[in-house]
Amino acid sequence: MIRKYSIGRLYTSKAAMFAFLGVLILTLVSFTSLGEAEPTGYFAYAVNGFDENLGRFDWNLYITEISGTKDLKAVSLNHKGMYPSWGPNGDVLYFIQRGKGHADIYSVDPENPKNKKRITPISGTYRFLSVSPDGKKLAFNGYTLDQLPQENQIWVLDVDTGEMEVMTQVPHLGWPYSFYGISWSPSGRRLVFSLSRPGWLEHMYLLDVETKEIEVLTELHKDFYPVWSPDGRSILFLRWNREFDTFYTIDVETKAIEPLFDVDKATGYWGDWSPEGDYIVYSRWGSIYLYNFATDETEAIVEVDGSIFVIAWSREGAVLSVEPEQKLVTTWSALKRGGNQK
Repeated sequence: MIRKYSIGRLYTSKAAMFAFLGVLILTLVSFTSLGEAEPTGYFAYAVNGFDENLGRFDWNLYITEISGTKDLKAVSLNHKGMYPSWGPNGDVLYFIQRGKGHADIYSVDPENPKNKKRITPISGTYRFLSVSPDGKKLAFNGYTLDQLPQENQIWVLDVDTGEMEVMTQVPHLGWPYSFYGISWSPSGRRLVFSLSRPGWLEHMYLLDVETKEIEVLTELHKDFYPVWSPDGRSILFLRWNREFDTFYTIDVETKAIEPLFDVDKATGYWGDWSPEGDYIVYSRWGSIYLYNFATDETEAIVEVDGSIFVIAWSREGAVLSVEPEQKLVTTWSALKRGGNQK
């Protein structure tokens, strides 16, 4: 104790001063640590590559836990599937599985991957998937087995009742328009989606799930794979041009667009936000990259033997009971800068 070593008021004052400074330094360190917290959670993603149980050249589901360690591992769920999307509590993972000319949406418990449940009452051709913030509804696009490809629309499915409702009425005029991404707003009131238009362009739109009114978000560009930020203020998306893809964010209210960084053309497939919104995770060929908003740096954190497509970052989640099957490599990568940076 300080009292044991005190030999006078001067020393007591100095000790008190150092004690105060020590507390102050610890406090500053604590706040610094909070401001630069390491990312945590789980990534779910689809890999087109070899799987010991499922074979090669098909989309298989994997999960990686990120918890401060750089020795990240891929855990196979032993399910063929694409477009993974987490429930709000991280205890259920939804995905789309194709087979024999049709597709369905399934759910799986990550801690018991064998417990797979079919969600869609009607099979069809479905793509892209987003879970509502309360976990009660699923948004996706596609058409049923009784429909033509030209009838491709956005659907919302009630998880409890299985009821499927068409949310859009895009006029096809005999040509099958394609959707390129869909994401639910944190408020649960709107969806953002990308839709191909004549001229080989992809525009982004906002859809009110109650009124079904549609608002134009971007035009005259190839904008795709939108993902709503956790705070609801902005949307992450990719914009394509002839040389490279660029990650952008757009302010939902002001429509102001800001570039983040460029990636090689046709290699930055899909991104997602961290639960706190301070990181972005995205795929590029067989690697998963982590972008830090605070430092403006990116790091390759996972590498697999195959091609990674959709990535979903869990908001919650428990430790997986499945033993990891593959040890992956961590490398560093510099950003490829474009001429339109902030």
